Amino acid sequence: MKEVIQNHFGFSRLPFGKDIGPDEIFPTATGREAAAMLELGLESEDIMVLTGPIGCGKSLVLRSATQRFDSTRYQTLYLRGSISGAGELFKLLLQGMKIDPPYSLSSAKPLFYTAVAEAKRKPLVLIDDAQDAAPEALLALKSMTNFDADSSNRITFILAGQPDLRTILAYAHFDALRTRIRLTHELVPMSLEETAGYIDHGLQVVHCKEKLFSDKAKMTVFKRSAGIARSVNAICYQAILRAAIEKKHVIDTLDLPSEPA
Repeated sequence: MKEVIQNHFGFSRLPFGKDIGPDEIFPTATGREAAAMLELGLESEDIMVLTGPIGCGKSLVLRSATQRFDSTRYQTLYLRGSISGAGELFKLLLQGMKIDPPYSLSSAKPLFYTAVAEAKRKPLVLIDDAQDAAPEALLALKSMTNFDADSSNRITFILAGQPDLRTILAYAHFDALRTRIRLTHELVPMSLEETAGYIDHGLQVVHCKEKLFSDKAKMTVFKRSAGIARSVNAICYQAILRAAIEKKHVIDTLDLPSEPA
């Protein structure tokens, strides 16, 4: 089926997939603001927070931003949010810095602080789906950023997650942690104009030479997807598949699925 679609439309590869490169990401306003925040906070921030609805492009923003960071100055460590506690977090970070973690937390802590203080490249720790992390793991972040009586910034954490993360961090027992968070950004869904541009861009990167989606179809895609990139991808891909099977070269509203798969 891949060959059928590519041959019918002359695509260089299938559009609206996950294989998009960092330089091919469509620059939405909210995405640019998020990237600017991350780059601004590289040197000075202890903890930054990036949130947004499922499918709005958090992972793409993070991947695009971090690949632009100077790898001779920064070491990027990626963690999933399902961290069971402070002990696991310390050990995961040591492993990310290529250090065998000791079994006990009491031994892992001083080893972590020494490793960060002596690191030739500043660690940037991305915790994706941070809303799933245990409260003890999140609370440990404050002490993990304490170096030289707060006179220097040796490590930066980027917490990315769903809007629930903001609710969690608003709880009273995270008051001390919030004092370390100065930069936050909430990704929002695309506007109608951005959704239309996103569809055009998604076709351009696979070298589509036709105006495949009608203006009315783009408006319908926006309404059915609510501007969520993942839903736009699903709707457009299904419509393209149907058009290829039916040998159509223009996709109108009636060619769109009623909802994303």
